[in-house]
Amino acid sequence: MIINMTTFAGRQKHYIDRTLDFLSKSDGRDIPVNLILGSYDTSHVEKYRGVVNFVLWNEAAEADSIPGDLRRNCTLNAVRALRYGDDDQCLCCEDDIGFNPDWYSQLQLTLEEIEEREYILNLGQGSEASADKRYALHTQRLLTGAQGIFYPRKKLRNAVAGFVYQNKHVGINDHLIGRFGKKYSTLYNTVPPLIWHIGQISSFHR
Repeated sequence: MIINMTTFAGRQKHYIDRTLDFLSKSDGRDIPVNLILGSYDTSHVEKYRGVVNFVLWNEAAEADSIPGDLRRNCTLNAVRALRYGDDDQCLCCEDDIGFNPDWYSQLQLTLEEIEEREYILNLGQGSEASADKRYALHTQRLLTGAQGIFYPRKKLRNAVAGFVYQNKHVGINDHLIGRFGKKYSTLYNTVPPLIWHIGQISSFHR
């Protein structure tokens, strides 16, 4: 399993130090982390060079981006996170979340209960409590926020990435991931959530 974490130096306020601290104090501390950089600027994460893997912004991403269009560029970086790495099990997350201390062991128990091979599992959005399951169908119309989404197969990640990229002009990544999950796969939420959003200032406002 890998963690592909999107991060962007242009935030007005950064939360990544807290996010990585939460992770280091959890039972998922030994999972390899790939920081998917959303610009050429690495100043906010230089202290972590050699600790986690940097996936640098590149010419292809720059050519596809639009200066000043943070929503589009955020979506492009989410696509890069979906496509990076060959591991089947992958948590794609953002850089402003907290991890429950036992999130990884709870996730493994949840995965043992899910019978499908192809599904998208949202770790950070509440669902109605279930007495007998660790997961529930995502019944809200939209997926609001993509703070932590687990994918069990690389092939599925590639399919989601292709869908998000093809529709980047009509929506932002979390809504598009939700649309894919509801139309072409199955979208679940963990019960209860295993992560939470700590960021209060959006990347879309400098």
